Amino acid sequence: MRETGIPTGIQFPESSKLQKNTGLYNFRQILNPGVKHLTMTEFGSTIPTESMTISVQNERVSAQDCGVEEAGYWNSVYHYAEREREPPLGHFGKLQVINIVHLLNDIARMKGEIEDNPAVSKGRIDHLAKRLHQYADAVRDYQYLTSLAPLPYTQALEKRMSLQDAFPSIGTPFPGKDIYPYDTQYFTLEKKAVQPQDGLRNFLRKVLPSRLLWTEEERRARRHDFAAGQPPGVYSKFLDSLARFIVGTAGGCALIVPMVIMALDPSLTKSLITVSAAVILFALVLSLVFETDNKDTITATATYAAVLVVFVGTSGASGTSAGGA
Repeated sequence: MRETGIPTGIQFPESSKLQKNTGLYNFRQILNPGVKHLTMTEFGSTIPTESMTISVQNERVSAQDCGVEEAGYWNSVYHYAEREREPPLGHFGKLQVINIVHLLNDIARMKGEIEDNPAVSKGRIDHLAKRLHQYADAVRDYQYLTSLAPLPYTQALEKRMSLQDAFPSIGTPFPGKDIYPYDTQYFTLEKKAVQPQDGLRNFLRKVLPSRLLWTEEERRARRHDFAAGQPPGVYSKFLDSLARFIVGTAGGCALIVPMVIMALDPSLTKSLITVSAAVILFALVLSLVFETDNKDTITATATYAAVLVVFVGTSGASGTSAGGA
């Protein structure tokens, strides 16, 4: 294979080689501004490229602009896949939002055109169906990615650095500028643990400092959200234990306090009033603070009322026996 017809001003780096039997060229050359066309020879036959316009941007010609694939890039992809156990799952949330907003605007534009001119055609309906499908797919993709568990900070940093080392031309496309395309949040294929929400934990989240709410792993993975005061996806062990302690203590007091009131200077009227007030208060707290559904609320309230009624019956029978004796 030989190179002919190379215009003056093209510089081939050492890593750039014409790949035999593939016809793939590494086109990361630097062109003079006046170079517009390129002619190369492969296996003795000339490949004219007069019809191919080479766009010069920052004095660099990319493989995509020339329509030519780079063998070195695909080799890097293959070696990266062999080296890594799991594929990198980047979020790229800003780009997804841009895509969703673009599709939404396109659909809204078509909606306005249809309302202005109700006449439809097969081409317009096909285009609308295509956009609606793309919009639904984009929303589902965004929802799925945000449901995945984020990688811890150290692992996400290692993932980003490995990508930048494997693909340096993508990791730092504009030397001298703070542009790092691989700087995004990374996930695992495990589903994100969703902490059940209730009034008590939400109250504790508002009154306790953030360092007591977040787990160490999630704080490292979501540094920006932690600094912004956002709620954690999974509450810390301290907050969860504190909430359980408060619930257990409140549950015990809900039984002990009415029993003590009924045991002191017992009377049937006093016991009935105490049980009624305690059951109403218990149902109110259960439904407002813990946000249980109807079935669980009825079951818990009935069980609580049954325990108090048993105590009333037992204490009443004891009082009757003592009076008879």
